[in-house]
Amino acid sequence: MEAINGKTIERLSIYRRLLKKLSAGATEYFYSHDLAKMAHVTSVQVRRDLMYIGYSGSNRKGYETKGVLESIGEILDTKEGMKIAIVGIGNLGKALVNFLSDKSEKLKITALFDIDDKLCGKNYHGIPCYHVDMLQKIIEEQKISIGMISTSSKSSKEIADVMVCAGIKAVINYTATPLNLPENTFLEEIDITTSVEKASYFAKVLAEKKAACPKEKKILVIDDDIDMVKAYTAILKKNDFKVCSSMNSSEGLGMIDKFNPDLIILDIMMENPDSGFLFLNELKERNINVPVILSSSIAKATSNILDVSQLNIKTILQKPVDFDELMVNIKKYT
Repeated sequence: MEAINGKTIERLSIYRRLLKKLSAGATEYFYSHDLAKMAHVTSVQVRRDLMYIGYSGSNRKGYETKGVLESIGEILDTKEGMKIAIVGIGNLGKALVNFLSDKSEKLKITALFDIDDKLCGKNYHGIPCYHVDMLQKIIEEQKISIGMISTSSKSSKEIADVMVCAGIKAVINYTATPLNLPENTFLEEIDITTSVEKASYFAKVLAEKKAACPKEKKILVIDDDIDMVKAYTAILKKNDFKVCSSMNSSEGLGMIDKFNPDLIILDIMMENPDSGFLFLNELKERNINVPVILSSSIAKATSNILDVSQLNIKTILQKPVDFDELMVNIKKYT
């Protein structure tokens, strides 16, 4: 049988695990985009992989869950199953046993090895643990195909050599020391330290990126003209501002604590002529120091009436509002 690409095998293993969950939930059929979303790949990739193993779906129903599981099983599994040996029964080795013990009927851990006399001669999870000196003998007797190494790095090469000599066909190396094995032995190296350092690096990059990103500015719009509210919202969102709006000043006051705006746009001449002025006075009484841009159909007269400096009013725009002028002022005061 011609060997399938390792990445494809990885995806098929992931598909099977996900499809088993669908099958357990009585999902008889699925579409490629459903599986792609769960597996974090494209639907094109799913269709290509399933076609590669000789399975095709229908436009009406998609893919049969049971049939795909059987097809993947024919690729990944052997009829008689495979035996696994784990060398190194420290914390990592025990974790591997705990995790793998009930994961597959076709993959069975049959032997454990260590140098600790307290472990040797005893069973862990019902699996006998032997002294590492017996590694070659036990592998040959049990015809074990897969070896896992979770020892210290300094002994990994010697252990791998013994495994290969005993007939092991695939080695999974969990140590930080890279191995060089014959071409006819499959090698999978999982360096946990490198994975953690990789995660640490990208966590640092994302944290720095977040810190470098400017804080999203928030604008509170108070205006009783629904069309104006919509227009303000559209132009502000287009310029990457977060917008909250109210059509009366009393509600707008209640939103300040919740929304914590960086700037307020207030129609001073709403249906209730006093409401805008009362809103400004309330800001002053509560010592809320948020910059305010007013809009008014009588901008000059409004300016003469109000104590602009005391009320933290930055500018008063004449209605109809010039949005270019509005944006210049917003960017200036946020």
